[in-house]
Amino acid sequence: MGSFIRSLAITAIAATTTTLPPTRATAQLIVEAELREACEVLRLGDALDVPEWLAFSRTPSIKLDRSGRLFLKGQDPQVTVLEPDGSFVRYIGGEGEGPGEFTLLGSFGFVADTVWLQHLTLLHISYFDSAGAHIRTETDRGPPSSAPSLWRTSLPLARGYGFYVPPIGDVDPETGARPEFKRVELPMLVGIRPEAARDTLAFKYNFTRMHIKGVGTFGHEPFVTPPLYRIHPNGEGVVTVDWEPNQPDEVILRRYGLDGRSARETTIEARLRSVSREARNDFIAEGMEAAERGVAMARQLGGGAPAGLRTAVTDGLLLYDYFEPVSSFFLTHDERVWLRDAVTPEGYEALWLVLGPDGEPEFRVHAPAGIAFRDALGDRVWAVGRTEMDVPFIAQYELVVPGECE
Repeated sequence: MGSFIRSLAITAIAATTTTLPPTRATAQLIVEAELREACEVLRLGDALDVPEWLAFSRTPSIKLDRSGRLFLKGQDPQVTVLEPDGSFVRYIGGEGEGPGEFTLLGSFGFVADTVWLQHLTLLHISYFDSAGAHIRTETDRGPPSSAPSLWRTSLPLARGYGFYVPPIGDVDPETGARPEFKRVELPMLVGIRPEAARDTLAFKYNFTRMHIKGVGTFGHEPFVTPPLYRIHPNGEGVVTVDWEPNQPDEVILRRYGLDGRSARETTIEARLRSVSREARNDFIAEGMEAAERGVAMARQLGGGAPAGLRTAVTDGLLLYDYFEPVSSFFLTHDERVWLRDAVTPEGYEALWLVLGPDGEPEFRVHAPAGIAFRDALGDRVWAVGRTEMDVPFIAQYELVVPGECE
């Protein structure tokens, strides 16, 4: 844990050149770091005749353990474990209502040498040892997290601690009735799981997608809203990536320990990319298109459909003056932080900035077109993608000096 804390030592990365007007192909994170190339070395799941554990019905979630083994979660309520070469090891979990079984599988991860799997709506946590045997299941006694999906968050950390985002109000235990929808900032908390006392890390909106009063919530979300967060791969803390939405001239990484205190910070200068009036109008137009069917149905049923759709959509969106500088990030077992720049480089899927164990920018790397990086260890990166026939697959890439791909 100590070396990971050192990886987020306070660092100020200053621009050495004059900031130019941003364009589509201009990165927003301002750093001096060498560029590396990602060369594909292994692809799994894209053939016509594959074993059962590589027949993906949808794009799987990917995590690596400390040894580099691959953990995959797909459609079924279980996690598949593979060796780094793609060979099968075992399944963890399974469908059912017994110990270590699930009807709906949600998040999963690691705490030291154990693997945890979470029930999607009830948020119960089942722990498994390194051989895949069920150890115990912890019952989460809070209100269910379903509908909306971000109503409540509860994830395990190491040494009996947990990470939480509470619901916006109490759910009636008898009727299941939920409070009226509100877009409010909720605290992100850590603390001992059985205890009510919590330490606040930061605040995040409980919902960021478009919401039209009297109609509902729609899958339209023009901006990534800070703070983003990730659990350390071994459960030894939480890392947040934060910026000021209406003036994102810097990105701040904060590393929180299990006591809820900020241990270290890393500051990265960011290039401002303002939202033009045309872009803003496009976001509103996309929202109107997404909402039209729901509003029409509400009117047919005599519901509280808004009189002016454009006004309702504008009011129901989180619209900022600047684009986000970071669209996502992940943490690795070798104590690196991978930040995805929000600007997509021409001809690539993404540009990633990687901070090394000392907190300094180590290198940048482009994700090939159609490929989404998900986890990494050493010079190997695991990613997901889809074939021309829309078949999901996973792939492993090696990071090399540009021009050295075979």
